[in-house]
Amino acid sequence: MPHLIVQYSQNLDHDVDIQEFCSVMNVAMQETAVFPLAGIRVRAHPMPHYCVADEHPKNAFVDMILRMGEGRSDATKSEVGAFLMARAEAVFAPLLAEPHFALSLEIVTISKPFSWKTNSIHTRINAPSFKGENP
Repeated sequence: MPHLIVQYSQNLDHDVDIQEFCSVMNVAMQETAVFPLAGIRVRAHPMPHYCVADEHPKNAFVDMILRMGEGRSDATKSEVGAFLMARAEAVFAPLLAEPHFALSLEIVTISKPFSWKTNSIHTRINAPSFKGENP
């Protein structure tokens, strides 16, 4: 159950292809080889109302929260976090070169007894006939 939730200041919509960023992060999550493909989710939410630091109109942010199930070591979580942050930093390198951008990532471990799921995607992807094609 690896879900990467991205909140970003809506003023980035003019400068960044957020859908492309979601795709980059989805591929990065797959490349870690830590997560089952069927569980990967990346979703982004623009924040139309925000105040950042001194409220300069160019100030912008991307805040990522990676939620994952229990059972991974701190070392694994640290490696995954560093890998995903490096990918995000590469995407946002032009903005990070300017004095008005903040990028963050936090990993949250979900307690299994308090997480309910119903998911038919796992069945399809884990089927012997699955070849990885998009319909």
